[in-house]
Amino acid sequence: MFNNRFYNTMNQGPLENDALRRLAPSVFAEAKHVSRAETYKFIPTINIVDALRKEGFLPVFASESRTRSEDKKGFAKHLIRFRQHDGFSSVGEVKPEIVLVNSHDGTSSYQLSAGLYRLICSNGMIVSDGQIDCVRVRHSGNVVDNVIEGTYRIVTETPKAIEHMDAMRGLMLTRAEQGIFAEAAKGLRWDGEEVSVNNADLLRPRRTADQSADLWTTFNVLQEKVLKGGVSVQNLNTKNSQRAREVKSVTENVRLNKALWTLAEEMKKLKAA
Repeated sequence: MFNNRFYNTMNQGPLENDALRRLAPSVFAEAKHVSRAETYKFIPTINIVDALRKEGFLPVFASESRTRSEDKKGFAKHLIRFRQHDGFSSVGEVKPEIVLVNSHDGTSSYQLSAGLYRLICSNGMIVSDGQIDCVRVRHSGNVVDNVIEGTYRIVTETPKAIEHMDAMRGLMLTRAEQGIFAEAAKGLRWDGEEVSVNNADLLRPRRTADQSADLWTTFNVLQEKVLKGGVSVQNLNTKNSQRAREVKSVTENVRLNKALWTLAEEMKKLKAA
């Protein structure tokens, strides 16, 4: 079932409604979930998408969390990444984005965050709330206008993220410092008392463009391994190993992305001190 998978779109061109419906069907919910109170103002996510399109923000990525509850299918938490058609130009290998999260089952308000998309490795990062505040819009009042206002607020703040990215590029890490970063990064996803993940595997680049030991590149290599998986994970009790799977939950994707950005920021502070 398409709504039980975390999907990606490889060409990163604007998504039309047919593609959005395939990738994240809850975007097109026609009513709120039965568990929502009368005070819950239902605004279909597609209405928000259409409003942002009119403002020049085009959807380029969509995903939806799996739900085990049959009655919540079609209302689940979903994530859409937008790029500004005019004005949000690439910064080297990186494209600024707006990340929208919502649900119609009570698991999420409308949430807007700043994002950066790295072309080389197809990494979609989300800037931590410590750098650019996440804008939250409740399902009440003038939802559409509030989301649009929040979007432009993030746009004006995005240059801060670019500045931090450039600062990370200028900081070279020793192998020991990369190891410390990797140790902290893997702890965000895996329990060290239950499984073992080799730091060298996490730090091993998948492409020649990621050979540099600067903080920005190291961060991207780790982000890709933690989110997209593929590294060997050994169960400490059974000693059996398996390849880590891609993170498919919208909630976990956002949490891990923001936490990894925070780790990178803390490493930047230590190196710049």
